[in-house]
Order: sequence, then C-alpha cells, then structure tokens
Amino acid sequence: MANAGRRIVYLVIFLAVLLPLVGGIRLPAAPLKAATESFHLVEKLQKKKGRIALVAMDYGPSNYAENGPQAEVVIEHLMRRRIPFVVMTQISQGEGFLEAVPESVASRLMREDPSQRWTYGEDWANIGFRTGLALFIQALAKSNNIATYISKDARGNDLSKLPLMEGVSTISDIDLLIQLTGYIGTFDTYVQFFRRNGVAPTFIHGCTSITIPEAYIYRDSGQLKGILEGVSGAAWYSELLEKTYPKREEDSSRAINTALGISQLAIVLLIFLGNFPIIVRAISRRIR
Repeated sequence: MANAGRRIVYLVIFLAVLLPLVGGIRLPAAPLKAATESFHLVEKLQKKKGRIALVAMDYGPSNYAENGPQAEVVIEHLMRRRIPFVVMTQISQGEGFLEAVPESVASRLMREDPSQRWTYGEDWANIGFRTGLALFIQALAKSNNIATYISKDARGNDLSKLPLMEGVSTISDIDLLIQLTGYIGTFDTYVQFFRRNGVAPTFIHGCTSITIPEAYIYRDSGQLKGILEGVSGAAWYSELLEKTYPKREEDSSRAINTALGISQLAIVLLIFLGNFPIIVRAISRRIR
C-alpha cells in the first residue's frame, strides 16, 4: 500500500511538470524588482567601440534548470542591443554551454528576423573554461591587456585579432559583468577581486533559489546592481523582453517556471489530502 502511495505521488508530480512543458500552459511570472533592475541595466547599454560585456556562465548540468534560462535571456538581450560580449566559465562541466547557448539564441533571433545576423568574433566570443578560480580572477583584473593575457579563445583563434576585442585593454573596458552560478564560493571571487584601481564593472548576478538571501546582502551594499532570482527571475526577465520585443520566440524560462509552480501546488494539495482524515477528526472533536 505504501509503495502504491509513492507511485501515485510520483505520477501526480510527473503530470504536473509535463503539463506546462508539453501542453503549452504558462503561468504569469511574478514581477521581481531586482530582475527588472537587471533588465533596465542591459536596456540602457549602448554599443561602443572598445567596450564589451562579460558573461560568466559558472554553472554545470546540476544548476542548468535555473542558471540556463538566465543565460538565455541575458544573452538574447545583449544580442538584441548589439552589445559585444565574451562568455567564459570557471566550472569544467559548464564548458559545453558556452557555445550551445549563444548559438541557440542567435539561431532563434535569426529565425525571427532573417535579415539580421550575429557573427562569432564580431558580436560574441568564447574564451572557454578557465582554471584557477580566485587566482584567475585576480590576474585578469590586474592585466594591462586582456587579449594578451588570455591569448586564445576556445576555438583556437588569437583573441587580439577578433574584431570585438579591438580597443579592449583592461577590465575597465568591460561595461557589464553578468555572472551566473549556483556554486558556493564562485560568486564571491568576483565581488572580492574583479576590480581595478578600486573600480568594478556594473555587476548583475544570476543565482539559484537557495542563494538568493546571500545575493541580496550585496545588492543592499551596492556591489550588485541587479539580480536574477532563480528561474523566477529569468521568467520575469523573459516577460519584459516579450513586452519590448512582441515578435520574439519563447525561451525555456517561462515553461520551467510554470512547471515548478504547478508541481509545488500539487505537493501542497497532496499534503492536504494526506492529512485530510486527521483534519476531519480534529474538527469533529472540537464540534463535540
């Protein structure tokens, strides 16, 4: 009987997740202030020669459900704004996402408007997986020439020869840092060391749900200018993109956020049904 009960619970949760992913049901995302701030920071950016954004995709498969949609929406926004950006990761399992996510977003945007093109080396570049964690971040921040220090991109190209790196020397030429992670300690290295002569780029952080309280401490101090709070933050950012660009194709964030919301409601309902006999008995005793 207990095993049958477990199977029913698993089936209900499976259907709750499957329904939005396959059936196309979407719940509206919660309007999150920190995610709205992040959106407006990117929306205000202007393309300038010798200025880039850095997207640190410091997540692996275990964090993809939250950090992956965050990467999709911010990279889409950067591409729409024509802001050149570089992607990197300090997590070895995340190396495959560095090519897959920008390529996927660019393909979606080009389907939306076939007259537009996003070209590797001009609009974005991939500097790959970087070892060293805090030591690498410190060395990058101190470098007088980023292209010379990193040398090659993930495809083996001379980084200094890529058009988007023309005029980029130090991290002072990075207008925006977007760092996405669910790993403890990775985010901290950027807060502590990613600055030059006391000045740091504008910093947006995409975190997983369990690290939101820690991220808000840095937002209150002014070190973070924007936060994407788990997949909910990505879903709200996606809705803001949809309002600004009505013809855009849907990304994965709203489907995942809806699946999460419905499954949580299903769990609450199952808890209520499981305790219903106890509740009835308690009420009947009070009536007597």
